[in-house]
Amino acid sequence: MNVFRLTAASCLVLLLDSLSPAQTPPQVLVTDSGVQTVTIGPGAPAHTIGLQGHRQLITMDTGALVYGLRYVIARDPKDPQAAIPGEGYIGMPQPVDCNWYGGGFFDVQLNGQSIGRTLIHSLTGRSSGNRGTVDFVFDHSQAVVRVRFVAQAGGDCLYAQVLLEPKVEITAVRVAVRCYPSAFVSDADRHVLTPTRDLAQGQRAELDIAQEWWTLYYDRIYDAGHISPTHRGVGPCAVLWPPGQTEKAGLTVGSYGTDTLFTLKPALRDFRFVFFDDAGKTNAAAKAGLRERGKSLLDELTAFAFTDPRLADWPLPQKQAEIRRALASLPEDKEAAAQYDRWARELAEQLTLVRSGSSGAIMAEADAAKTIGQWDRGLPALKLKALLNDI
Repeated sequence: MNVFRLTAASCLVLLLDSLSPAQTPPQVLVTDSGVQTVTIGPGAPAHTIGLQGHRQLITMDTGALVYGLRYVIARDPKDPQAAIPGEGYIGMPQPVDCNWYGGGFFDVQLNGQSIGRTLIHSLTGRSSGNRGTVDFVFDHSQAVVRVRFVAQAGGDCLYAQVLLEPKVEITAVRVAVRCYPSAFVSDADRHVLTPTRDLAQGQRAELDIAQEWWTLYYDRIYDAGHISPTHRGVGPCAVLWPPGQTEKAGLTVGSYGTDTLFTLKPALRDFRFVFFDDAGKTNAAAKAGLRERGKSLLDELTAFAFTDPRLADWPLPQKQAEIRRALASLPEDKEAAAQYDRWARELAEQLTLVRSGSSGAIMAEADAAKTIGQWDRGLPALKLKALLNDI
């Protein structure tokens, strides 16, 4: 009888899987590694060697590119709420580890303090509709901060948003981004292209905010496909941002890596960027593409709805009804009933706060995302258990 039950259930699952592709519109496949801990060894920044490393990688496969976003820090043995960044804390190891640096490419600084020295509250990823979303949430002393990255099905770029809920007066906001264009090499000829000029290696520039609102980082020697005895060029990378959020932006074109620092308007609470990793594209193709798309991308970014529809519209009453149907076949499973009842009460409060958009919404959304993830992960097993109990 047990063999029959398993066979029947397996056939049902296979039948549902065979029907789903024709009914599913293009989506972004989101994969989460979960938190991984390691002892940091030689080769890492000296101040982190011997400490416990905390790692988590979430990838978003758009069908055109796979973007990977990683949280990477060392734990402070003297303070469980602190983090010790090595070279950074938000990295982009995919499509490639260079370009937007996998060891740390994005740093938010509030009132002169990097949020990366506070242990992350949560890192979550999910797919909804035609987009994937990854959220880094920090409960920092200066503000609750959400750094959200969104990829669209079939897309070749990442939309990024920094959202603040201040705890104190915010007088200074900076974002620093780091890249090693095309390859980790020092025998390079680095350049940064803007809408109005080409900056050569070694040049220091303050950008004209009204006219220069994107930067493309490339190497004239290590173009995509260029091969040396030890390295291969992979292609350039770029970032675009709305001029209206920026007080100033500056960079020095480094011979190895390049850091770009944005000083943002501290009265704002919403800051936006678009990132490209053009791995596989030649310099010429990437330049032409950004020049052609720049203005439309800027308009799109300015109007972009960063709200996650999967959370904002998550239908709690329907989900509760679905759980009740499954539990009706499992009257003995008091533990599952109590667990879903507790989650439902928590979600009712969290989703109300999220939809209100009032103070506390960022943390409520982060907690709701974790709870919904647990709810959804547990549901297939619960349904299968109910199905087998009914056979």
